[in-house]
Amino acid sequence: MAYAVARMFSGLDASGVDQASSLALKELAPKLAAAGGLIRYATVSYTNGRFGSVSVYDSERAAQGAAQIAADWTKAQPAMKGARLEETMLGEVVFSATGKSDQHGRLHGIARIYKTDASFQELKHAFETEAAETIRGFAGLARYTAIKLNDGRAAVLAAFDTAENGRKSSEQAKAARGRGAELARVLPSEPEVMEATVLGTYQKELVA
Repeated sequence: MAYAVARMFSGLDASGVDQASSLALKELAPKLAAAGGLIRYATVSYTNGRFGSVSVYDSERAAQGAAQIAADWTKAQPAMKGARLEETMLGEVVFSATGKSDQHGRLHGIARIYKTDASFQELKHAFETEAAETIRGFAGLARYTAIKLNDGRAAVLAAFDTAENGRKSSEQAKAARGRGAELARVLPSEPEVMEATVLGTYQKELVA
């Protein structure tokens, strides 16, 4: 079962974030891949001043093993001096899709965080039966990941070619919840929305 981890830090300025991102993609991501189970690792800069990473593994066990590698690298890397870990979101992947947009380079990220009492299976069924077609039709989609977080919430992390397409997807997602009885039940309230720049992505098929 695929497992996702999103870490959010504060404490670095824009140039510091760019430097830390570059080093993480060059140094940390290959270490995570070598440990086994890494599907994708991306660095992210949020519009609220936070920055961090989003990683997806093929199992919770692989994610747990990678956590210590990431913690050790962060502690030892001078570029991360002053960075403070503010939040970690982690959980099983409910649904994922890959779009037609090029996944290289910078992308526009959209994170939607929902409060919900729905189980993993309820979310999975709702996304697969009432949302999959809409999601795969999003203009400019690069990738989309829906997660049942361990703290009970649900998260959607998506990347697009432009900010316009990313924001349009939020409108389409709201409309889909209005049309789908099951989606409306498992995602009953409006989400917290965060926008971001996906600074870079590491995954085997993207590494020269």
